[in-house]
Amino acid sequence: MATTISELTYELSVRSLTEQESSLNELRTRTGVLLAATAVAIALFGSRVLDDGSLFDLAGTGLALVSFLLSVFVVAPKHSFAFVVDAAAAHETFAREGVSVEDAHTALVYWNREVWEENQAVIDTLVRAFRWACVTLVGAVALWSIGLAIQ
Repeated sequence: MATTISELTYELSVRSLTEQESSLNELRTRTGVLLAATAVAIALFGSRVLDDGSLFDLAGTGLALVSFLLSVFVVAPKHSFAFVVDAAAAHETFAREGVSVEDAHTALVYWNREVWEENQAVIDTLVRAFRWACVTLVGAVALWSIGLAIQ
């Protein structure tokens, strides 16, 4: 349990990064399911496109491919995330400068906030890509369904 304001805020900042990492993992899990659904949809309707090749089928396939590519973008590894402090670097910096524990906690709170904001900018982009992947898959299925209904 925190005994000072700096300890409390440090613990909160670490929790924010942990929650952020958890939400990223959840997004990637959901995107994996979407990717599998897209692959199944393409497999089911892809042969129809080769046989019939109507405008609806071709447009649906195009949207499905966009969904597939957006999903791959979301689940692809990103090197821009940071969720933990490099303990050795922090120790060297704080020991060299003779920083007190309370001041170290305070410095880490601000560092964690900066990292959280940088992570969040990337995560927001991934969330937008996920949403567009969902929309394009729904559009693809709708177009394929219209193509089936017309036939």
